[in-house]
Amino acid sequence: MEKQFQNRGNAPLIYASFERPRVTALLGARRVGKSTLLKAYITNHPHLKWVVFNMDSREERLKIEQKGLKGMIEESALQRIGKGEKLWVAIDEAQKCPALFDQVKILYDTYKDADAIKMILTGSGHLNLHQLASESLAGRVELMHLREFNLKEMANLLTPNASIPLESIFDALLEPFHEKTLVEFSKDRLPFQKVLNDALDTHLVWGGLPEVLEEEGSDNKLRYLANYLQTYLENDVRAIETIFDLTLYQNLVKASAEQTGSLRDDQKLINALHCSRNTLVKYRGYLCATMQYLEIFPYIQSTVKRLIKSPKGYLINNGLISYLTGIQDLKILNSTGLLGHRFENWFLNELLTWTDRSVDNHTISFWRTNGGKEVDFVVSVGAHLLPIEVTYSSQLLPKKVRNLKDFMENEPKTSWGIYLYTGPFKIDKKEKILFLPAWAV
Repeated sequence: MEKQFQNRGNAPLIYASFERPRVTALLGARRVGKSTLLKAYITNHPHLKWVVFNMDSREERLKIEQKGLKGMIEESALQRIGKGEKLWVAIDEAQKCPALFDQVKILYDTYKDADAIKMILTGSGHLNLHQLASESLAGRVELMHLREFNLKEMANLLTPNASIPLESIFDALLEPFHEKTLVEFSKDRLPFQKVLNDALDTHLVWGGLPEVLEEEGSDNKLRYLANYLQTYLENDVRAIETIFDLTLYQNLVKASAEQTGSLRDDQKLINALHCSRNTLVKYRGYLCATMQYLEIFPYIQSTVKRLIKSPKGYLINNGLISYLTGIQDLKILNSTGLLGHRFENWFLNELLTWTDRSVDNHTISFWRTNGGKEVDFVVSVGAHLLPIEVTYSSQLLPKKVRNLKDFMENEPKTSWGIYLYTGPFKIDKKEKILFLPAWAV
């Protein structure tokens, strides 16, 4: 029996791109649900004339090289492009067939004025699709992203009758500040507090890959993650011609899991992995390009000389971290002090999902001085600046609150600060700080 499609918060944004004339490239790490989302759109639009290819198939890749994309489309559609109905062409795992990118460009340029064809590409990494955007399809492509499940999506999956609204409270924070709006937002979600907190516990240990969440029991989840990592290495990484040492790459993935949320120390990594700096930079670049790892760089301001300049690194999926480190127990994570990094990692996914919606220029960074003052995330969206301190605690920790205030005093663009924790919702109007419980994000 086919699984029911789970609604995604950013689906309307992605579907809107499908309906605009330019080529849509939908990017995301493997198994986050790109194909499922695309299939749901196709199912809901049966009146459109669809042609679907999957470049995971060696046979279809060979056909692209032999017949050309235009020939394949016309053969499947049983019509010439531009001589009948508009054709909707979906190409899954497009990055596995670099030969098609120039052909997509030619087809787009040839038929764009006639609006005879719409092309949708999906890929489990930036690798060739970003190259496509900057070279073959510059100005012709819209890059869209799909992340692993965020907290609300996960809670709806795990508790199907919950129907939790998928809007983010951060949308309200970009508007002129209205205390009533924020209070009402929190109250509207109060009935879901327990299921959201339960989902958070799951996210901290297992991450948000849909198929992991559907596995019953820890052993099955670990087995899935082991297979996921092996398939990633064998299918995605081995296909990269300049990766010569798969064992070294796997060791880098493990080291990245162990150091998630920490300041990056390249020399320490070079010594541990026994590799050159150039190799480390190259391999880590591919880890980023396949959307498994993210670097967050320091926030730059006028006092840049007083700031730490090294980035922080995150292996984005908490489930992979659990598998690679062997720690899948919240109590052990808490006692070892590692739970804070998992909490940061979860929240980073929430921020990415939210900023993916923005058409404004946006960045996610962090602030840390040589004197030890730190704010975990600084989010810039257009003219707005949101400093966010993240702590897995139900208490207000004076040092962290003070760091937030210090940043706000030094940065005039900041109107409000956010203290994300596991305690109650409240607003300090005098200090302009919103104390936000994790479940209300």
